[in-house]
Amino acid sequence: MIIDEISRQPAVSIKHLTKLLGVSRETVRKDIEILSQKRKLHQVRGGAVPVLTAEPPISDRVLTNPVGKSLIADLVVERIQDGASVIIDSGSTTLVAAQKLANARKDLTVYTNDLQVALAIGSSVRELIVLGGRLDPRDNTVFGLEAIEHLKHYHAEYALVGIGGLSEKYLFTDFSRETAALRQLMMVQAETAFVLSDSSKFGAVSRVGMSLSPNSVVLTDRVPNAEIETALRAADICVVPAKGVGK
Repeated sequence: MIIDEISRQPAVSIKHLTKLLGVSRETVRKDIEILSQKRKLHQVRGGAVPVLTAEPPISDRVLTNPVGKSLIADLVVERIQDGASVIIDSGSTTLVAAQKLANARKDLTVYTNDLQVALAIGSSVRELIVLGGRLDPRDNTVFGLEAIEHLKHYHAEYALVGIGGLSEKYLFTDFSRETAALRQLMMVQAETAFVLSDSSKFGAVSRVGMSLSPNSVVLTDRVPNAEIETALRAADICVVPAKGVGK
């Protein structure tokens, strides 16, 4: 019943489950601990959130927190100048950033594995290179070993990279080893890597752990909760929230 309940909403509290099941808080807490150990859910303070096994299609993701993604894109534009070279990852937030860069910057050199990003930013580039590899027809993105090998030939001043989730226990997670490997290489191949995480990712846990390179800065629309903020600080990861936005 706990698994069924958590599959229908982004988070459940111990208080809610206690009332739903008619058992004690300690019973619910122990069950959550067992399910967390089996990777059926992710235990957080006061409750649990689902472990995400597949990323929703881009058509759904663009509708999630559009204001927050726009704020992150503004942070990107502030940090990238005309004539810069940029690696741009696939994703809904990186797509918004590409659209804003197309309007605000010119003469960019862009490397991307996202066909929609390529079309969005094409008007502002001096050179556009689309990585070769296996195509995901749901999102029109390229991934796999071929894309990784192709990217190894290029370096850039900046990288714009997405993530699957950001939690206090696991920090950065992704949906597949191939996607995580490509994103980690994007960070390595750039002088400065901007990890774009809107607040809908806070607390979310995907299946694969993802490490950030030392040159990485997290751009987000709002300050994470205290637990995530503490974990990021302990890992010496710099976070830049949008100006004038609180928790």
